Amino acid sequence: MKQEQWLVNYIELAFTDVTLGEGIDIYAAQSLDDYGNPKEDLLSLTAERDDWRRVPDYDLITRFWAVTFLDALGFRFYTPAIMRLMLLPDGDSGGCLTSWFLMHLSVSEDGLIKGVHFNSLFSSRQRAAIIRFLKFLIHHRVDCEGCEPSRRLSEIQTWTSG
Repeated sequence: MKQEQWLVNYIELAFTDVTLGEGIDIYAAQSLDDYGNPKEDLLSLTAERDDWRRVPDYDLITRFWAVTFLDALGFRFYTPAIMRLMLLPDGDSGGCLTSWFLMHLSVSEDGLIKGVHFNSLFSSRQRAAIIRFLKFLIHHRVDCEGCEPSRRLSEIQTWTSG
């Protein structure tokens, strides 16, 4: 088994039960980025809310700016889908989703991500999956140097407990 596939399996197991709940979906987030977009608002009505594995990769790749407008629950829901996509060959060939995702994976000096404490937003298994993912990027993805995975890893390790 390739290391990428092992990591995808690890991520899937860690995030198995994560749902969107009342969080902002990727289409509503795109509408916010567009200052209102009836097409995205319509897509939001039928957005996947229960299983992040069913979110179309194309919808994530083409809405990379929308990551900015996800709330904490939306960010948690789409995190495993984005990480999995980034591990696929040519998953994010343009690198835009990777850059925006890693930018918003930033943990503040107070330990917050999207206004919620990192350790509250992600379980210990999920935090471990994120850490393994970032280490993989650091060691195996030369094209990701500008994405600052090392900085994100350092921020996360500062706040990770358990």
